[in-house]
Amino acid sequence: MSDPFLSSDDYDERAHQLYNEAQYDEAIETLREGLGRYPHAAELHVGMGYARLAREEYAWARRGFEEAIGLDPEHEDALAGMGEVLLKLGDRAGAIACFERIIALGFREDHDLMLQVGRALFREGVLDQARRFFEVAITGHPESAEAAACVGYAAHRLADEGGALYWLRRALELDADHAEARIYLANLLYDRG
Repeated sequence: MSDPFLSSDDYDERAHQLYNEAQYDEAIETLREGLGRYPHAAELHVGMGYARLAREEYAWARRGFEEAIGLDPEHEDALAGMGEVLLKLGDRAGAIACFERIIALGFREDHDLMLQVGRALFREGVLDQARRFFEVAITGHPESAEAAACVGYAAHRLADEGGALYWLRRALELDADHAEARIYLANLLYDRG
């Protein structure tokens, strides 16, 4: 049953919790209810975009992000989501333009956002750009083992073995318990003989 006193932030928080629990249908229903009351809440449109993206409903996801960007053209999460959708739809130039806009808006210091963008690019095989965004993350946060490891993964996929070894070792210097970097490095060293 709906609560007549919920704010748009309350709906966003509930939907986010459901999203994190992979309950995408419930998240979408919560967001629909919230948008029924707060149709101009950009955050709710962003949430809808990500829930649809998680369900691989790219046209609907795009619509959610477009609505959010229409309400707030500088919404970094909407731009990141739109970029991810455009990558899935094969529009690499459009996606990179969205991601570049995030940088132009001054979000280069947003560690999680730079990693999110880099990972989206990496998944879709846009490796040079993925590495670039991972490097932005490590430049802004030189203590980030995760960013260092991501630079290493991208370097390896770009056939830069020296760079891959350096960054994976750096990730382990920063966090000796970084299991993924340790395994990746071990595999690289094993392959070298």
